[in-house]
Amino acid sequence: MRYLVLPFALVFCALGACSSQDKMARSANISMSDAVRTAEASIPGSRAKESHVEKEGDRTVYEVQLADNQNNSRTVWIDAYSGRLIKKTEP
Repeated sequence: MRYLVLPFALVFCALGACSSQDKMARSANISMSDAVRTAEASIPGSRAKESHVEKEGDRTVYEVQLADNQNNSRTVWIDAYSGRLIKKTEP
């Protein structure tokens, strides 16, 4: 019985994290696809590889991981309410 507790606890925590991300995404003024378009436009020739919504301090942001034509990875953060670029990493 004790061995079943850990898997259930992990699933519960994972579902809780997904739930909070869903809530953040629903309360945002822009969609994730809009954030991805903004991120890709900020670095010409780049393509989104992964994206998710998260909290940065008191701000809700979309974190978008990009790869450029030379396959260099960059990360861009887009404000979920204004749609503006907050910051991006350098290659």
